[in-house]
Amino acid sequence: MNQKRNRENLEKMMLIILIGSLAIVLGIIEAMIPVRLPIPGAKLGLANIMIVIGLYYLDGKDMLTVIILKTFLTTLLLGTFSMFAYGFVGALLSYATMMTAFKLLKDKISLLGISVLGGVMHNIGQIIVAMILIKTNAVAYYMMFLLPLGAVTGIVVGIVAKLVMPRLNEFELFKKHYKLQEV
Repeated sequence: MNQKRNRENLEKMMLIILIGSLAIVLGIIEAMIPVRLPIPGAKLGLANIMIVIGLYYLDGKDMLTVIILKTFLTTLLLGTFSMFAYGFVGALLSYATMMTAFKLLKDKISLLGISVLGGVMHNIGQIIVAMILIKTNAVAYYMMFLLPLGAVTGIVVGIVAKLVMPRLNEFELFKKHYKLQEV
């Protein structure tokens, strides 16, 4: 019995490390791609592919661990304190919304819908941080550009996650922890 629990804990730790590491690597790759979006500071959010995927394999506490590790380590490798603040608040708000939608609307919302919610809420979190750091509400006007972009990037992230998850389920570790029958 104790050996079984140890194995389950090890598997869960491996999933956290795999999902977190892949999110960090995708964040680094994104930083290396010279994509010029029409909105300053806007990104594709490739690391969020793994965050959306993680919702389907890890519980809330473990996903929070992944998000904290991803945001902290990516910032440590690539960024500044303000980047951490924007990314962390955006990630927390996005995560809370996606997790709530996943739990409450599991049968009524698709992976794509959850991803779009996450993209939009991430941008709202970033605007909140900007209003606090810059000390003006004027940046809220930036939302008319960021929210549609968050929806579009949420669609892209959701499509990629939907394509990747069946491949992940070919591995016993992922298949065993998958929370739904179909994606």
